Amino acid sequence: MDILENNEHVTVNNPEELLMAVKNKKPYILISSDYKDEFLENTDLPLSEIEIMGFELGARGNAQLTGGLLYPIINFFSKGSKVQKQIDSRLRKYTYKKTSEHDILLYLRHFDY
Repeated sequence: MDILENNEHVTVNNPEELLMAVKNKKPYILISSDYKDEFLENTDLPLSEIEIMGFELGARGNAQLTGGLLYPIINFFSKGSKVQKQIDSRLRKYTYKKTSEHDILLYLRHFDY
């Protein structure tokens, strides 16, 4: 993958580094193999474009509006650390791809277009 070869990404090894990267809106974030299992266990992964499209069509376009209003409320009352809640909230702007068996690449959703 060109992004990994050209070092255009930020590699994160813990939740604090991930939160800093998503707060700074880094375009490409590589989840290291050391942090991958914890990341997958604790994080609500963003929906894929196909899942979002099906959901939007089924809800006649109201899903984005309703989801945008309800997500902060649900996130506020959910259990978990404050850092993890912030990560989950900000990861909604990212799409993910498994680059290998050990690493996950997160990239900003607008790079898909």
